[in-house]
Amino acid sequence: MRASFVARLATALAAEAPDHALAEVCAIAAEADGDGDPELAPIVANLVAAARLRVAEHERLEMLSAASFEGIIIHRDNVLTDANHRLAEMLGYAGVEDMIGLPLAQLCVAPEDLPEVFRRVRDQIEGEYVITGVRKDGTRFRAELQSKQGRLGDDPIRIVAVRDVTERERTRALLLESEARLRSVVGQAFDFVVYSRDGVVVEVGGRFTETLGFPPEHFIGKRILDLITPSSAPVIEQSLVEARAGGFEATVIDANGDGVPVEVIAVYATLDDQPVRIGAVRDLRTVKRLAHERRVLEQQLERSQRLESLGVLAGGIAHDFNNLLVGVVGNASLLLHVSTDRAVRDAASAIVVAGERAASLTAQMLAYAGHDKHARRAPLDLGALLHEVRALLGAALSKKAQLELDLDPRSVVIGDRATLTQVFMNLLTNASDALGAKPGRIAITSRWLAILDPRWQTALGRPADTAAGWVLVEVRDTGAGMDAATRERVFEPFFSTKAKGHGLGLAACFGIVTSHGGAILVDSELGAGSTFSVLLPASDVAAPVVAPAPIPTMLRSARTVLVVDDEPLVRAVLRRSLEHHGYVVVEAPSGTRALELFATTPATVIILDLTMPDLDGLEVTRRIRASGSKVPILLSSGHLEVFDDRPDDRHLVDGILTKPYGTSELLAALDAALSVSR
Repeated sequence: MRASFVARLATALAAEAPDHALAEVCAIAAEADGDGDPELAPIVANLVAAARLRVAEHERLEMLSAASFEGIIIHRDNVLTDANHRLAEMLGYAGVEDMIGLPLAQLCVAPEDLPEVFRRVRDQIEGEYVITGVRKDGTRFRAELQSKQGRLGDDPIRIVAVRDVTERERTRALLLESEARLRSVVGQAFDFVVYSRDGVVVEVGGRFTETLGFPPEHFIGKRILDLITPSSAPVIEQSLVEARAGGFEATVIDANGDGVPVEVIAVYATLDDQPVRIGAVRDLRTVKRLAHERRVLEQQLERSQRLESLGVLAGGIAHDFNNLLVGVVGNASLLLHVSTDRAVRDAASAIVVAGERAASLTAQMLAYAGHDKHARRAPLDLGALLHEVRALLGAALSKKAQLELDLDPRSVVIGDRATLTQVFMNLLTNASDALGAKPGRIAITSRWLAILDPRWQTALGRPADTAAGWVLVEVRDTGAGMDAATRERVFEPFFSTKAKGHGLGLAACFGIVTSHGGAILVDSELGAGSTFSVLLPASDVAAPVVAPAPIPTMLRSARTVLVVDDEPLVRAVLRRSLEHHGYVVVEAPSGTRALELFATTPATVIILDLTMPDLDGLEVTRRIRASGSKVPILLSSGHLEVFDDRPDDRHLVDGILTKPYGTSELLAALDAALSVSR
């Protein structure tokens, strides 16, 4: 009887369902308890306890299975032997029992991934990998599998945890797309990109080789601090330590060992799902060069404006001073003609000489101000001119100077002989002075240019556009040279390094050259001599050889001269000079009064001041010519930009008297004007 109860309890306990086994054991235990066998009671109690423990263990496992976020597969030879409820939910089955016995190929693995799954099962490869899963209804999802080999009793099994990673994979795909987009944008906006982790380069992209000359692999695996100049290390090191994003400048070493200035924009992102620091790099060489060029242009503009302002000042002073010199030189010249007293004549002669020297200074001031641009211009052979200048200065130049000329036969320009002679005389004199008492060499070269090199972009003056090219004249000396401060001011009026210099020579050169549509440069270092370069527009017409025509002398008696000038001193000296030589003089203090007198008083010739407060000389001339009169007219001016505003009016006048002038110049100009037949 006892043996029968034990056998029945053991059979009940072995039931597959823990709850059913517990119920059977409890029923048999109640029956055994009614039998009253004292030895059977402990056996029954132990079996009941075992049944209850089995139920509790089953409930714990069920709870753990139900709480899992992952599906669990237990299979043998690719056939499902057990699973949890989460797997059934994931695959769309009503319960686990609907899946038991199904092959993996039918259960949840997409056909394209079956070879990989079977390979891993065959080779007993453990670990995680991602496949495409298939639900019962045929829909697909991305699944991450974590597989492990195990045993159930004596049978080998394979346990697989299945996680739905569709959202994660979608997010990862978006992240990869974002990374690709970021790479593309950064690659377009910057020259190259450096990806680093813990200060070590893991990847580079963009125009890396074009910028630095290295292949991309040169940077990979190296510390960022090893690839920059020492001066940039503190900034980058601090940025790395503080994990700081933002922009800064640094200097990277290129393949030639040179420093390349760059701008770096640092941000933190991911690369292949791993955190990285992205350094977007922009090459600043072009920016730095343009900034330098801009500073040079700004300095050039500032210098040009300063020189222009000084030119306006110098021109104004010279213009007013010339009016005074007309009175001084004119009265002194008159004394020379009328006085018989030797002492008076000597004093007058000294006054004339001093006045002429003062007039020379004002002429240089006006040349600096650019007031010679209306001088008579014609094709001029600079080679012949430079030989003449050499001959003129032969005795004045340093006896220890070795003078060399190398002149291009094509050195023909459009220019004014007198003012350009002044330019090269000044340059040669300065070169000789720079040698001092030491022996040295002065070289004068000229050559024709078809194309200008970039240095002329920063020259003083702006070379005029010309189809005939340019002529470059260079005057080099091996003298003392100049420092930077002197070079900066060498063309300013009244600036001189000579103890007795007036500082107008080079200033006049600058004004004359620029008024010719040319430019001038100086290149000099202390102890290394100086080179002055003069660029002038070339002429495609050969320089003519013209013999000067003699100026006829006219009978002056009974000729009436209308003198028009707002300066009483000028009118007074003209009256005395002209009346002394037989002219009848009528004075007018303004343009309006001149027109009134011209209408009532016949004039043989008119001397007309250019600048007057009411009507200027050109306007008075235009009105006189509009009346039909062909009376000779001389314009009197302290400078030669007479026809700036109305160049077409030049044919209206018969000559120009440049202030200051003496009696001889006055009479010669009158004779020339009166000889013109209109």
